[in-house]
Amino acid sequence: MWTISYGQCPHNAQTRPVSKSFFSVRFYTFYILKCNYLEFEATLKNFLESTRGDEFLFSAEKQIDLHINAGREIGRRIHNYAAAYLSVIDHSRGVYKHLSESKSEQFQDFAKEYDAKRKEHFSNSFENVFVGDLRRYLQHKKVAVPVLSTRMERIQDSSSESESNLFNISYSFEFKSNEIKDFKWSSQSRDYINQNRAIPIADIISQHFSTMKAFYQWFEFRDYQARPVVADEIKKATFEEWQSMNLSKLI
Repeated sequence: MWTISYGQCPHNAQTRPVSKSFFSVRFYTFYILKCNYLEFEATLKNFLESTRGDEFLFSAEKQIDLHINAGREIGRRIHNYAAAYLSVIDHSRGVYKHLSESKSEQFQDFAKEYDAKRKEHFSNSFENVFVGDLRRYLQHKKVAVPVLSTRMERIQDSSSESESNLFNISYSFEFKSNEIKDFKWSSQSRDYINQNRAIPIADIISQHFSTMKAFYQWFEFRDYQARPVVADEIKKATFEEWQSMNLSKLI
């Protein structure tokens, strides 16, 4: 298929065959992005868990403490994730450069396939653009701190004789648009910030990571097919068929 070299896996004393261009980016670069995302997700979940119950609802001290500590910790995770995204972009671009400059016809053919996938997943979607802009904001202006937002949803008509359970209270951490708008955002990001009072950063990062994960699952699939010893069913499989085999080691 294309040239194969050998890489050393830190978690395995034995060497195993991996594609020359894929190993570092798939094994290290995406791993860093993935871990930063999981840490962001877990931190967010842990802080939101602490908002449950009347003790938090009626304690101003607990609310202030959560606002300060959670904002700093979640902001740190967002910073790390956005910074890792730049590495993903640059390293993935480097893979394409390596493939396209090769004298091997097989490498050059694969470079076209790879570049098409790369452009598909690294397109100027809102999530890609916003996370990229956010990285510039975080590294060149200041740390953006998400704040705890409260939403109350009516779950029973207020005219009911019952005075309990009239509202469902939920919490989230968001950026306040007026606190981050003073920056040279791209047009997509700027328009979104101007049109919304708050930025649901958890939703944006979650959707962004789903896109990155899809690209690296395909990356992993092609790595499997590049190995010198691989089952015929994998070598001949489409990406969709490979996904159904549940062989991916990515989350």
